[in-house]
Amino acid sequence: MSRFHNIGIYAAAFAAVLLFCHASQAAPSQSQSQSQPDVRAQVESLLREHPEIVLDVLRGHSEEVLDIAQQGAEKRRRQTLLSQWENDRKNPKSVALEGRPVGGPADAPVTVIAFSDFLCTYCHQAAFTLGTLMKRYQGKIRLIFKQVPKDEPGRVAGCWFLAAYEQDKVKAWKMYALLFDRQHDLETDLEGTLKAVAAEVGLDAARIASDLKAHAREHAAIMDGDAADAKSLGFVGTPYFLVNDRIIRGALPLENFIDAVELALKDAPAK
Repeated sequence: MSRFHNIGIYAAAFAAVLLFCHASQAAPSQSQSQSQPDVRAQVESLLREHPEIVLDVLRGHSEEVLDIAQQGAEKRRRQTLLSQWENDRKNPKSVALEGRPVGGPADAPVTVIAFSDFLCTYCHQAAFTLGTLMKRYQGKIRLIFKQVPKDEPGRVAGCWFLAAYEQDKVKAWKMYALLFDRQHDLETDLEGTLKAVAAEVGLDAARIASDLKAHAREHAAIMDGDAADAKSLGFVGTPYFLVNDRIIRGALPLENFIDAVELALKDAPAK
């Protein structure tokens, strides 16, 4: 069922409610003995004979109609996610973690595993959401960054981040944020932007370039392993996330990530 079909259903329902309320308010002045079912029958008859009335009502209340449709869509999405996550929780996922960049405390009760790409627009949006999430749950989330770039420039940027993380973890995470923010620069001048960002956060760009050559095989194995994990989980494209085994597909709103973290916290053993 399409989004526009759903909006149409909500819109028609909203219009009918408005007309019904109007007719109900008018009914006592017309006939004190007229029953509510009679008013409803009149409204239904009126709509059948003059469907253009619905359009007139919708035009006059377009913002309210869209709000109702959006609320309904969000409610259905949340219910679908909660049902899916209940099944996800029963099916632990196994993915390679060794050598992947990690942010947050090692003993955090919630682990978020991101499958991302520095040159993916939606991944940029999701990275901002994750940053907000980790601030909200300070010390309760461990983030593990796995990469599934769709093309060679994304793979190069990913290897630079791996080399940066090996050099200085704190500075590497600063680089992580800047790389997402400067996607356009990466697309127009990949190597120049990587060197500039590395220098900006205080990393040794020359050393990174040297390490990339020295550890090319290890970096390739990590990137290929991430792609294999994504494929085994049925992930197509980016971003995807595992929140203590609960799957989030795409750059969903912060509220959905909060739901997943809250459920994960409930599952976590008390300390």
